[in-house]
Amino acid sequence: MRRQPLNSNVCPFCPLEFWAMSNIQTASSLGLSKNFQQLIHLTSLKNSATSYIYILAWRSYLRQLQTNPLVTKSITSGIISSLSTILASVIEEKGIKSSKVINEFTIGLALRAPLVHFFHTFLDKVLFKNANQTSPAVIVAKVILDQFVFSPPFTALYYYVTALMKDEPLKPVSQKIRRELFAVMKKSWMLWIPVNAINYALIPLELRVLFANIVDVFWTAYLISTVSHKS
Repeated sequence: MRRQPLNSNVCPFCPLEFWAMSNIQTASSLGLSKNFQQLIHLTSLKNSATSYIYILAWRSYLRQLQTNPLVTKSITSGIISSLSTILASVIEEKGIKSSKVINEFTIGLALRAPLVHFFHTFLDKVLFKNANQTSPAVIVAKVILDQFVFSPPFTALYYYVTALMKDEPLKPVSQKIRRELFAVMKKSWMLWIPVNAINYALIPLELRVLFANIVDVFWTAYLISTVSHKS
């Protein structure tokens, strides 16, 4: 393949940017989605040597999402879930307990990220495989399925898993779910319906779990405080 001449706007001391500009077809050759290719290419447009480390880290993360999507999303979700625990402790003005941080990391790693990853993949690759993914009808259908089919049982499962990690009996948890789940879901819908509309309309499949995880810092902090509240 013939190399393109080095663009004068590219930092000559940034090999990553030189690589990106001189191998413009690399992302396409890897079979990445169009939106994902654009995200990778955008990271090559900076010309500050200071930003090189951040660009390198972001590009490495994007490549890990492509080559090891589930593992990358799971680790990211575990870390962000841990941050949610810390935020919830700050909101409740309680001390940070390492056991809670570890529990939330485990839930994010082994439960939240895998389930959300496979759900999004199922929507795009199976249920709406032959549809226009950004059409209003498809976006609305995905949001409805996400919020009214997937989210309620997932939230209930979170209650149960949290109780099991604390060695608590499940019968009181079932009573708590029947008493509180609808109120929790009403608050969830106020946040997640618009968030998921943005997620399904604008965010590439590879980055949807990350986007949701960032918003989820605040939602999970609320959910933690709700689950741990003593009735």
